Amino acid sequence: MRARWLVLLGCLGIVAVLGLVWAIGHTARPSLPVVLAIVTGVVGLAVVPWTRLAVSRLKAEDEAYQVLRRVVEITILAALAGVGLTLVIFGDSQATAGVMIIAIFSAGALALLGAVVLPWIFLLTRTVTRERAARVRAEERSAMAAHLHDSVLQSLTLIHKRTDDPEVRRLARTTERDLRAWLYGSVQGQDDLVSAVTTVVSEVEDLFAITVELILVGTCPMDQKSEAVVGAVREALTNAAKHSGVQRVSALVEVTGEEVFALVRDRGRGFDLSAHASDRRGVVDSIEGRVRRQGGTAVIRSDVGAGTEVELRMPT
Repeated sequence: MRARWLVLLGCLGIVAVLGLVWAIGHTARPSLPVVLAIVTGVVGLAVVPWTRLAVSRLKAEDEAYQVLRRVVEITILAALAGVGLTLVIFGDSQATAGVMIIAIFSAGALALLGAVVLPWIFLLTRTVTRERAARVRAEERSAMAAHLHDSVLQSLTLIHKRTDDPEVRRLARTTERDLRAWLYGSVQGQDDLVSAVTTVVSEVEDLFAITVELILVGTCPMDQKSEAVVGAVREALTNAAKHSGVQRVSALVEVTGEEVFALVRDRGRGFDLSAHASDRRGVVDSIEGRVRRQGGTAVIRSDVGAGTEVELRMPT
């Protein structure tokens, strides 16, 4: 709203300048102090709002703001010096009034040019330079990422798949994950579902030396419902790592407009649900109970020798 009022005042000032120009050519000249007061007020009304608007926009840009201040200070000093010298040399005369009007108008024009136009040109030039440098850095980073992907990452993946040593496999997987995060960027913290699930998967992989093939579709902010899903996914992955007997587990987490859907699957030894109905408290409490308390559903499917699936649905 303040910017809108400044623009309105600036436009009124320009109209006032046009009216003053017309009055100079069509009316009699008043006394010199009156001329000085009228011209100064009208030019100030035309210049000060635009200058204030530029100041409010450029305060965050220190270099451009310093340019603006210097221009305004020099313009004010030049206008005062011109008016003072004119009064000293010519006194109160028709020529004095004309020179004073020209000096004040010239100072106003220079202030508009220097305080409004030049800093914005300065910012535009610097922005173009920064964007060009950023584009060059992005191209260099992309080329480096492609090279590392074709060499180091492929080697780490091959080591991870071929070695039987759990420690070597864990080191290769951790190094690969860190390198991918550095090359392609990663979300840090627990502010959304994607970052939380990614953190859980990383922890389970490092703790149990398994590989989790994770697919993420969409995300949402963390709340009690999302935390329940993340906790249930962690428990499902932990159970798969402990009891399935396989080194590779798949996980899918999808966020739609209506629900959060998660599926954890392994192709391990599985178990008989009916035979374990009375002693599977970890599944009941940590997966089914956690999701059900927040209004969601959990379905566990397992067959001996065919693996286990844990399906979670949480309405958003």
